[in-house]
Amino acid sequence: MLSATTDRFFGYYPGTVALITAAHAGQRNVMAAGWHTALSADPPLYGVAVGRERATHALIRAGGTFGVNFLPLAQADAVQGAGLHSLHGGVDKHALLKLDTLPEQPLALRGAYLHYTCRLSTVTPTGDHDLFVGEVIGVHFDPDAYDDAGLLVAPPAIYLGRSTYTTTAPERTEHGR
Repeated sequence: MLSATTDRFFGYYPGTVALITAAHAGQRNVMAAGWHTALSADPPLYGVAVGRERATHALIRAGGTFGVNFLPLAQADAVQGAGLHSLHGGVDKHALLKLDTLPEQPLALRGAYLHYTCRLSTVTPTGDHDLFVGEVIGVHFDPDAYDDAGLLVAPPAIYLGRSTYTTTAPERTEHGR
């Protein structure tokens, strides 16, 4: 077994990258976030770690809401692009990456198989990021992305690290039945 510094492998593990949306005073942004998680079922809370220098950080603080969007593998280029480009550089990532929102739901991205609208409840400093905790106040999902048991059948974009994505295999194994 070899050892290495944390920065070489930290954050490189299979997982979904959520696209976080935020808007305030006519300005909007979308960013890729690998560090996100469900935190509570009652009340429903979801958390995302956002660097303080990110434009989305200021928009979430000012607007008090954020969206969490999960896209399929077919949109991995948009997921990657949301992490590469910056609103600070004047880039409208929604336009550049062709990420439309749903009518009446400005934080929900068209093509997402799952979306949470969150109202900001807590901000906790966590080293070089702040953990934004939001109460989930709305859920939108694509019914075709789930089977009758509520299991995801759409191919999610799974991030492996270093700009590489894959998806889950179509076959499933049920344990304990």
